[in-house]
Amino acid sequence: MAEAAERSLTAHLFEIFMLILATQIMGWLFQKMKQPAVIGELLAGVIVGPALLGWVVEGSLLEFISELGAIFLLFMVGLETRLEDILKVGKEAFIVAVVGAIVPFFGGYYFGLYIIGFSQVSALFLGAALVATSVGITARVMQELDVLSRPYSRIILGAAVIDDIEGLIVLAIVSGIANTGSVETGGIIRLVIISFAFVGGAMALVPFVRRIPLDRLPFQSPLGVSIAFGLAMATLASYIGLAPIVGAFMAGMVMAELREEYELEEPIHAIESFLAPIFFAYMGVQLDLAALGSRSVLIAGGVVSLIAIVGKLFAMLGALTQGLKNAIVVGVGMVPRGEVGLIVASIGLSAGAVDEREFAIVIFMVVVTTIIAPLSLRPLVAWADPEVAASRESA
Repeated sequence: MAEAAERSLTAHLFEIFMLILATQIMGWLFQKMKQPAVIGELLAGVIVGPALLGWVVEGSLLEFISELGAIFLLFMVGLETRLEDILKVGKEAFIVAVVGAIVPFFGGYYFGLYIIGFSQVSALFLGAALVATSVGITARVMQELDVLSRPYSRIILGAAVIDDIEGLIVLAIVSGIANTGSVETGGIIRLVIISFAFVGGAMALVPFVRRIPLDRLPFQSPLGVSIAFGLAMATLASYIGLAPIVGAFMAGMVMAELREEYELEEPIHAIESFLAPIFFAYMGVQLDLAALGSRSVLIAGGVVSLIAIVGKLFAMLGALTQGLKNAIVVGVGMVPRGEVGLIVASIGLSAGAVDEREFAIVIFMVVVTTIIAPLSLRPLVAWADPEVAASRESA
């Protein structure tokens, strides 16, 4: 048993080593090509994963470490975002989130049901997979470009929090229909109340946190208090059914009030820089490229990807107060589905609501939206925000 445990430890260490090595090389390569490092990190996972070399395989430990990477990424993003800045764009963020959920959902549902002949439940899962945004991908690009303080970034982040609640509600409804044939209204209402209470409660903490002397608490360091709080919020979010990254983002936003006084950014950024690439690489590991070989899957997947992209671009209507260029950046920033789409599709597959072909169509959409958004964001931000373009040229 000890030998087996040792072999397992060696295997896990090798996989983490390969993921870190591959992400570092591919991230560097893509930066040299003036492309987002996150694309290189995703492709690194594809290269060392089952799709090509097979050196890294899916597993519960790697999944946990990758999720931890997403948690620290969003905690870091939250740490760079003050609540008052989010509230300034709250109306726009709400409209972006609502429009960006309704249009893709119904677009996916009707295309699946009436054009490619999905069953009603399968079409509902297709629509659900198009609802939520994988904000981690957009946040990483915005972080690389150093534009997290811009209004368009705040709108995306605020909309992503609301988006996650919407996605949770839609998934609960669709899963209920798949499992029981009916919707439990009481459960849905309870989810909505708990979700908004969580977000509202986190916001209510902000004025109190400003008065807390972290260095006087019975903890070894203010950094330790901050990390413990971030993990506690991520755990609580997961417990009530939200994505842990939402809790991490809210925790970071609360601690943003103290970041300068206690110099929290640099050490947390160091942790995030180590773990976040593993998260993106593991997304690449999960992609089954063999499932995309069918001509019918490629055609249907292409159309679904178009619906996914156009549906989120409609969300820019909520950000037109920031000008057309910035609104387009918001729309594109909401495009990636990433791990969120994979999770919805996996739930549908395990429940027997979608078959392998339908699952492959969703995977195709996830790949396209995950890659096209970061590739588009860099030139779009430079076009919409001349200050960013000038600063990058002088760097």
